[in-house]
Amino acid sequence: MTVDDFAKIAGALAWPMTALIAVSLVYKPLRVLLKRLSETLTFKSLKVKAFGFESELTAEYARTVLHELLEDITESTNALTPEEIELFDRILAAKGTKTLIELVPGFTREDSSGNHLRLRHLRDQKLIIPSERGRWKPEKHPVVTRYGQLVNRLRTKSADKEEFKREAAG
Repeated sequence: MTVDDFAKIAGALAWPMTALIAVSLVYKPLRVLLKRLSETLTFKSLKVKAFGFESELTAEYARTVLHELLEDITESTNALTPEEIELFDRILAAKGTKTLIELVPGFTREDSSGNHLRLRHLRDQKLIIPSERGRWKPEKHPVVTRYGQLVNRLRTKSADKEEFKREAAG
C-alpha cells in the first residue's frame, strides 16, 4: 500500500470517524440531559383555582377526582327514563332552532302525557334550559347546556366502546 492509497482511504474515512467520535463523546451527556428533561416535564401536580381558593393536586389524586366526577355524571343520567332520553336527543338534534310546540306537538304545561314533567326533570339534571330562561312555555326554545353536551359526548363514547366490545366478542 502506498502513501497515496493510505491518504485516499484515510480521507474517505475521516468524516465518518470524526462523526462517530463526536457522537460517542456527546451521547452520554445528551442522554442524561434528555432523561432529566423528560422527568421535569412530566405531569407531577395540577393547580386548581376556584372561588378564590387554590389547591394543588397530585397526578394520582387528580385522576381519582376525575374518575369520581365521571361516575357522578353517569349516575345522574342513569335516573333518566327512555322517554326523557328520547326528548333530550330531539332537543340536542334541534340545536335550539325549534320551539317546544315544534318538538312536542300539543305541548302545554298541564298536559297529561308528562312532557312538562320530563322537561322539568331534564332541567333539574342540568341537561337542558329554555334559551329565553324562565318557565317552560310552548313558544320557548329548549337548548342543551354545556353540561348536557358533556354528558352526550360521554354517552356517545361509552356507546362506541360497548359496540366495539360486542363486535370484538362476536
